[in-house]
Amino acid sequence: MSTAKYNLLIVDDEPSIRKLLSDYFDSLEYKVRTAENAEEAMKLITTNEILDIIISDIDMPGMSGIDLLRFSRETRVDVPVVMITGLKTLEYAISAVKYGAQDYITKPFELSDVRKVVEKVLRYRKYSKKQNELYTYAQSLSVNFEIPTDEIDAGVVSNYLAKMLLNSGFCHQEDYHQYYVAIMETLINSIEHGNLELPSSMKGTDFDQIMAFEELREERIQTEHYGKRKVRIGFQLSPMRFTLTISDEGPGFDWKSYIADDNQIFDADTKPHGRGFMLIKHIIDEVYFNAAGNSITLIKEKEESDPLTI
Repeated sequence: MSTAKYNLLIVDDEPSIRKLLSDYFDSLEYKVRTAENAEEAMKLITTNEILDIIISDIDMPGMSGIDLLRFSRETRVDVPVVMITGLKTLEYAISAVKYGAQDYITKPFELSDVRKVVEKVLRYRKYSKKQNELYTYAQSLSVNFEIPTDEIDAGVVSNYLAKMLLNSGFCHQEDYHQYYVAIMETLINSIEHGNLELPSSMKGTDFDQIMAFEELREERIQTEHYGKRKVRIGFQLSPMRFTLTISDEGPGFDWKSYIADDNQIFDADTKPHGRGFMLIKHIIDEVYFNAAGNSITLIKEKEESDPLTI
């Protein structure tokens, strides 16, 4: 595979290992940077916009390779990390993979084996990027879920849908989080206040109130009557608009005092569903409920000044 465009960061406290790997990958036409510890690597990670892969030793003085891995996953989630470890610390490398490392290499190693690992990881990264780029050519996207309350993970679903908005070009990276929050809040309302019928009044700010709410939530999730109720999610995306409908099997609520005639959320500080509504108000253009109040539809138009390039 062509390597001329790949940027590699090598992190190891042993100068001989850094030089060995640096010289080898330099000969393969990689653009190589090196760091002798995690702290130096963190500076390079935050200041170098173009970075394709990191190779890091696990056992280093000061901050460890695991610390660097965590930092990288928080700041540059798109950049894969390959860990280097001795046989005595192999279990740490396996744990690192569970925490987000793409692969690992054991010392002593053959340079050809290191190359195979690196090229495998880069091929996978290129494949993943191409997959995401397909979204930008979509004229429309539609996805529907029906998930039992005791199995749904609101964070996973919200991230999946918000990533569709990001990868399609509907929003930019800096806007991704606001859509994630809007979807998450809507889902949580459907789960907690809808299917689980948890009263908003229980959501206090002191520890005892919070714990009582969480205990009742867990208790109802474990109860078939509540836990097996479905959450239905319908998501449609076109170049200039997305529509999200989330329905639950709860009794619904009286939404009429929260939504104005123009399908906007009132400015008033609403109590039930209040926090979610206030967040959604500043992100979503229009909000609709069904008559029963157990199905909500959010509509957002893309800004015409920032057209989708498909």
